[in-house]
Amino acid sequence: MLALEAGHAVPVDALLARVWGDQVPPGARRTLHTIITRIRHEVVADHGALVHQPGGYVLDAEESAVDVSRFRALVNDAATAPDPAPPLGEALTLWYGDPLAGLAGEWAERTRQRLRDERKDASLAWARAVTGRDAAGAVAVLSPLAEEHPLDELVAAALIEALHAWGRTAEALVHFAHVRRTLADELGVEPGTVLQRLHQRLLRPEAVETVRPVPAQLPVDLPCFTGRAAELGRLTAIAAGAGTTAPACAISGPPGVGKSSLALRWAHLHRRRFPDGQLYADLRTADPDDATVVLTRFLRGLGVREAHIPAEAELQIGLFRSMLATRRILVVLDDARSAEQVRPLLATAPQCFTLITSRAKLSGLAVTNGAHMLQLDVLGDDDAHGLLAARLGERRLAAEPEANRQIIRQCGRLPLALAIVAARLAQHIDLPLAHVATDLSRVDTDLEPFAHNDPAIDLRTVFERSYRDLPEPAARLFRRLGQYPGPYLPMSAVASLGALTPDSARTLSAHLDLTNLVDIRATGRLHLHDLLRVYAAEQARDTDSPATRRAATRRLLDYYLYSACAANSACYPQRETVRLGRPARGVAVERFDGDASALRWFAEESVVLPALLSEASKLGLHQHCWQLTWAFAEFMQRRGLWGQILRAQTVALVAADRLNDRLAQALCHNSLARAHAKLGRDHMAVEHFERALELHGGLDEPGLHAHVHLGLTVSLSRAQPGLELHHSLRALELFRRAGDAIGEARALNNASWWRAQLGHYDEALADCRWAQRLLADAGYAQGEGHAWDSIAYILACKGDFTQAAASYERAAELLHGCDDLHPAAETLSRLGEMHLRAGDVAAALNAWKRAAEFYDALGNVQGDAVRMRMASLERP
Repeated sequence: MLALEAGHAVPVDALLARVWGDQVPPGARRTLHTIITRIRHEVVADHGALVHQPGGYVLDAEESAVDVSRFRALVNDAATAPDPAPPLGEALTLWYGDPLAGLAGEWAERTRQRLRDERKDASLAWARAVTGRDAAGAVAVLSPLAEEHPLDELVAAALIEALHAWGRTAEALVHFAHVRRTLADELGVEPGTVLQRLHQRLLRPEAVETVRPVPAQLPVDLPCFTGRAAELGRLTAIAAGAGTTAPACAISGPPGVGKSSLALRWAHLHRRRFPDGQLYADLRTADPDDATVVLTRFLRGLGVREAHIPAEAELQIGLFRSMLATRRILVVLDDARSAEQVRPLLATAPQCFTLITSRAKLSGLAVTNGAHMLQLDVLGDDDAHGLLAARLGERRLAAEPEANRQIIRQCGRLPLALAIVAARLAQHIDLPLAHVATDLSRVDTDLEPFAHNDPAIDLRTVFERSYRDLPEPAARLFRRLGQYPGPYLPMSAVASLGALTPDSARTLSAHLDLTNLVDIRATGRLHLHDLLRVYAAEQARDTDSPATRRAATRRLLDYYLYSACAANSACYPQRETVRLGRPARGVAVERFDGDASALRWFAEESVVLPALLSEASKLGLHQHCWQLTWAFAEFMQRRGLWGQILRAQTVALVAADRLNDRLAQALCHNSLARAHAKLGRDHMAVEHFERALELHGGLDEPGLHAHVHLGLTVSLSRAQPGLELHHSLRALELFRRAGDAIGEARALNNASWWRAQLGHYDEALADCRWAQRLLADAGYAQGEGHAWDSIAYILACKGDFTQAAASYERAAELLHGCDDLHPAAETLSRLGEMHLRAGDVAAALNAWKRAAEFYDALGNVQGDAVRMRMASLERP
């Protein structure tokens, strides 16, 4: 609205009324101000200004920055230009879709219609200006216009003139008859003088032509096609950008993603763009080395008699391209195998368009023929829902929303899988969605719910078409990928699964990527769709021995265990290690060039840990189970993932118990205790800490033993207060026995904290400062951060708020710098409370805001609690 009235004030009431109509909801003004702010910063900033004036809001922008203004200026320029075609053509390129799309109401519809009329007038003027030199282009513009305005005689006359100028007088006469019949049926009148005179001129003998065949070979459009708006728009833009060469686009994507459906939907929507016809060929069964069969069929469709079709492929190609040279033809090549199969069938005339679908990425066409590539992915959630709704109806889906969501998730948003399920539900109208959702729950291991007696839509058969064309090394790697329990794999994990060198893994993965069985992301990680992973696992069970599959899983687990240990060494060099054997042969362990790359690896791979533990448990690989959990534990603790830690450590403890490994059991109990403590379950935490102490009693691991005493102090302070200092001093003694200087400094800091709780501030402060210097000298930022936190707390207790604030800031800086975000957030929360006690509300709010941001980065709900605390102070 502001753009339509650029330079003029639009009253707020007018804006509200035009958006919401007669029913302006409560809070609409506040929403309006939010939208205005967003427009000002995200849209207008680089093109002008959005100004509030007493009369409303004014968009102060250059004419060239507003499409409507630019359009109208170009139309005005055309009125006085020697050749009106260039400015009118430029004006029409500014249009994309319907104006004010999605906005309802009388004002919007009135404005929209006015703009449509302006576009119609400009299109008509452009077509008239170019008919003498580009009749085909005029027909392409006027044909959809005539369909949209069937009673507009000026549009009809312009189209008839353009068809005649293009040498298609017979079609012009047919269109006149159609318009005459429409006027009689709708209005009860005959065509006006202009159309009548034009008709008489076309009936002269010299004007009549021989009718050329117009092929219409497209298969039936899918009636329930939904979604893909962005992809349809992209195809339209490609088809419109002809230039001096014929545009072509190759649509590729994984099996079942709907490549053919998209191509046919676009082709049917835009048939009128190609008034000389549409050619179609299914290349799946065609000989990839012999184009003559397809070319012969195309030439017949274009009106070439059988006797005039040459036998040689080269001559057929030349004749085919000559036939298309003066026509506007759409060529659809479906399910192509290779770029070589497609090249002889490409239309080369600039007014034609070739649309190709393929299970492979035909990137060679982009290099040698300038073809555009359109990679199709699975549907978004909304489009997946729309596909089901188009077949089953919104009411049926709304009656079982959870089952609907489960079906979409279990189908992996793959169009073919969704269509198979929808057909089953449509056939049985009384079948509950929940029943089908339950049946689909087995698809993690079995594709039987997607079986069909029609091989064209049986999911296994569709997948098999891509799989069977693979050379054996690539097929073998694809089967191995089915044993990976997640969707994304690092390339070293791929190499480990296949017992390959990294170079071989990349080469074979690239081959799978070209066939769209996998997708290599820009990060280098490999993505495998869930249903393709299940298919790969089925192929592995049918082809490979149990021993082969078990060895591959063992290599995968070794990859994660040894890579996680390498990441620990990069991120947490002070952490105690556990004894590992050697990785299995063929395992490619990650190497990290610093803590940043190691932290990225942890963040990307920790999500697959539960599935890895499940695989290890199923195969009885209990050592892997607890050691993998240990290897990820420090990263997960620093991110505050306490719920995930509980679940993983519970599985690990079962494995440690089965091994009867006291050290493993002690480490698991220690981690479980810390997680329970962070979740406020202090009595459970104390039980696990005490069990860990009992197990450590028979082990000669003083450093690990000391960590249990340190952890126990926090839970004891809430569950059994009074023994905290004792356990801190016991940890100090054990660290000294272990020769662990860093651990000794941490224990000294811990003991000082508990001395401060007893009111011994001066002694505690001196020890904390000493611990801080030791940790700083050792380069242990995390421990130093905790020491500064203790110093800050003691200074605050002594009333020195200025020094305490500086110490808290230093603590948060250090903890954040070593990615220990959860303690950093807790430190900032304490800083906020101290500022509040000192009466500095603004500083308190600032500290809490930063704390909430850290919690949010971790996905921790404590961020909401901090914001509620802030809100309680901000209220008047």
